[in-house]
Amino acid sequence: MPVIDTSVLAAGFCDPPHPPTNPVARQAEDAVIEWLWRIGFLTSPAQEQHLRSFKFGLYHGIATPDVDLEHMVLGLMWFCWGSLADDQYDNYDWGDRQGRMNGILQAMRAFLASGRPDGLPSNPVIAGFVDFWPLVTAKLSAPGRQRISSHFMDYVQAIAFQNTYHAAGRIPDAATFLTMRRNTIGMIFQADVLEVVCSLRVPDVLRDSLLYRELVLCFADTTAWHNDVYGLEKDIADGQTCNMVRVVAASEGCSLVEAVDRVLERAKERQRLLLDLQERLPELAGQLDLPSEAANQAARLALHLRRYAYANLVWIGETRRYDLDLPRIRGTFGDLIAHERVEGRDG
Repeated sequence: MPVIDTSVLAAGFCDPPHPPTNPVARQAEDAVIEWLWRIGFLTSPAQEQHLRSFKFGLYHGIATPDVDLEHMVLGLMWFCWGSLADDQYDNYDWGDRQGRMNGILQAMRAFLASGRPDGLPSNPVIAGFVDFWPLVTAKLSAPGRQRISSHFMDYVQAIAFQNTYHAAGRIPDAATFLTMRRNTIGMIFQADVLEVVCSLRVPDVLRDSLLYRELVLCFADTTAWHNDVYGLEKDIADGQTCNMVRVVAASEGCSLVEAVDRVLERAKERQRLLLDLQERLPELAGQLDLPSEAANQAARLALHLRRYAYANLVWIGETRRYDLDLPRIRGTFGDLIAHERVEGRDG
């Protein structure tokens, strides 16, 4: 596995350079693991031990060092559920992939449209989604709920699209991959969650502006491309073709080693642009006739995005999630969503 750390960040990207770890991180992780047992994602002590080796609590303790326990739990609920659900979507060895994903997409769309689950969900993926979604969206306006729902469905639909490449053993072209990966990493939606978790309110007109959306895309690209570098060997072992390093190597005719260097340099350029766009927020707020507090809220969120990208690089040195000798996709938690297709609920 290519080894990367915080040295791949642009100068000044993390401020302060070494943020503290939230003291409630372990307590929040315990609470979320108890929730995962309750919804059926965890069914054995061995699974719990394996999940704890991922150290998701550490990741979010660094990323959100000053939020309270309630908000830390909320952020971890989404992240733990999303990570385990993502592994289920990639469970290629069981059943029909398209049918499995169709069932999930249909159930999620139905819940977002009605706000009510169709009966008591037996599938842990849907049960978890039904549980955490109202907590994330409780204080959002109607436009805010529409925006976050759209970002979430973009994430899930991009995974379904990505899986068609994995299933065919094809590496996508660079232009197609860029938009796909921005969504499959889940970080556009993660920015929405961080805004909620950190109790921030960025005005819609500012959030919807081109420059602010580009700032969020810089964050998504940075985290996605770093993930693809440190997860390269795992992706190859799992037969996953949608990896930035593999795409660059294939499209530019270079080795994987050369592609890693190119990906990290491009990620650094995106970091520099994020910093530049953050500096422009007061000017942008003025152009939109917004008070200075609007720029302050957006800048605080940008700081949290930067901390999140920093935490990702600290975490990768501690987690066991990407160890080649530890099963992540094949068999760790079983095939928890195939029965949805068998029971005919996939549409």
